[in-house]
Parts: sequence; structure tokens; C-alpha cells
Amino acid sequence: MAKTKKKIIRKHRIKSTKKFHHRKAFFLSALILILIFVYLSSLLLVKGQSKIKYCKIVNSISLKRNVVQKLSVITPYPSITVTPTPAPLTGYCLRVPVLMYHHIQPEATAKELGQTSLTVDSGMFSQQMAYLAASGYTPIWANELVNALLTHAGLPSKPIVITMDDGYADNDIYALPVLRQYGFKANLMLASGLVGANSDMLTWGQVNDLKNNGFYITNHTWSHWSINQGTQDKIESEIDIAQSQIQQYTGQTVNIFTYPYGSFNNNAIETLQRKGYLGAFTEIPGQYQCDSFIMTLHRTRIGNAPLSYYGI
Repeated sequence: MAKTKKKIIRKHRIKSTKKFHHRKAFFLSALILILIFVYLSSLLLVKGQSKIKYCKIVNSISLKRNVVQKLSVITPYPSITVTPTPAPLTGYCLRVPVLMYHHIQPEATAKELGQTSLTVDSGMFSQQMAYLAASGYTPIWANELVNALLTHAGLPSKPIVITMDDGYADNDIYALPVLRQYGFKANLMLASGLVGANSDMLTWGQVNDLKNNGFYITNHTWSHWSINQGTQDKIESEIDIAQSQIQQYTGQTVNIFTYPYGSFNNNAIETLQRKGYLGAFTEIPGQYQCDSFIMTLHRTRIGNAPLSYYGI
């Protein structure tokens, strides 16, 4: 009887031990599965974060590329075949030099930004304006010149037209204070689509600051487009959008044009005239302006030299 009881106890212990080992194996297996799940989840999380980081990098590069494309609207100036001023001059003509500027800023800044080819040093600009004042020149607006040619009206003594192309922020920062010092009028040849494109370009607030301080604004297209090329729809949209934006943001009527890169052809002239434009400026050199070429008026490109160097 005692032996039988011992056998029963031993069997029960063996059975309990087996159950314990089975439970232990089950818990170990479950623990291993949980650890595997956690590990795989962490891998997926890292991969997901890496993918997000990769997408952010790609998007950043894409954004920068888009910005570069947007800011590269003004391509380097192409070489242009310049038609000389007709000799002798025909029609009603006036001696009115038109000075062409782009950037006005310190030469050191221009070198840093790679803009030396289109920059007149702000110190030199100040000297040039002082020279105009001392020499008795009277700066006028572009529309005043055009109206004088159309109506044969008189102009002030020694009239001269100061123009600044494209719409650079430094025109407001460096040029305006000098012009205000002498009470000079000036003209902004504005490519309206470049306004606010980056810190290098004027904002509409600055455009109005210039307008309210003696600047007249001419249409220089929307994207600085050469209107001697492209489809007729493209040419007309470049002219119309710029005109609409300038009039909307400044309240000024726009009927004077300035050719980007100085490029024009007969179709460009005819298109502008159909749209009611009264005059237009090229980059053809010359100091005489005539009603016989009122849609291709002449300008003198100014650099870092005294104005006497240009025959002013």
C-alpha cells in the first residue's frame, strides 16, 4: 500500500514537472515572439523615419531647384545687333540723353553676388547725380519725353531721363536717397513678375515707395521676356499681365514700354501700338530722340565712370 502511494506521488510530481516545463517553454516562446515583434517594429519605424527624412531631403532639393528656376528668369544679356541712330535725324527731334542703369549698390556687394556687369557702385552713382545737378540737367519722366515728341511741347532746360531696369531692391535702398537729395525724377522699367521673387528684387511696397518719391513706371513685361520671339499669345500675355499688375498695385496708367534685352522687331512694335502704347525704349545708343522712332527710343548704358565719359 505504501509503495503504491509513493508511485502515485512520484507520477504526480513527474506530471507536475512536465506541466511546469511545458508552461516555461510556452512563456519562453511567447517572450521570444514578443521580442521579435518589437525588433521588427523598431526596424519598420527606423525605415519609416528614414523614408520620411529621405522624402524631406528630396522635397528640399526639389524646392531649392524650383526657387533657382524662378530666380533665373533674367538670363544673361544676349549680344544684340545695334542699329545706329539714323543720320541725318528725321522728324521732330530733341536732344534728351536717356541713362540706363540696373543695380545700384556698393561694388564690394556686387562682387560678392556676382552682379558687377550690371552694377554701378553706389558711391559712383552719387557722384554722377551730383554732376547732373552741378551741370544744370533736369531729370524728367519717360512719359514727359514721349508726350513732348508727340505734341512738340517744350521741355525744361537740359532735360535728361534716368532709367533703372528690371526692379532691383537696391534701387530703393541706395539710389532713392541720392535722387531725393537732389529732387530728381527717375523711371523704373519694371518686370512685374519678378516683384518679390527674392530678397534681390523689389517688393510692391518698395515699388510704391519709389513711385511716391518721384519714379514713373514703364512696362518691362511680366517675366523679362524678349517680345521679338515666341508665339503671339505669349508676347501679348507678357505685355498685358505686366500692365495689369502695375496698374493694380500702383494705380499708375501704363502706356510706355521698355524692351527686355533691348530686343524688338516689327511685330513687337505693331503689337504695342495696337494696345495703345505711345512710346518704347531700346538699348540702341544715342542722345537724340525723334518722333520718327518713338517706338525705339535710344538709351546710353552707364557704368562706373564719370558721366562726362559718356558725353553727358
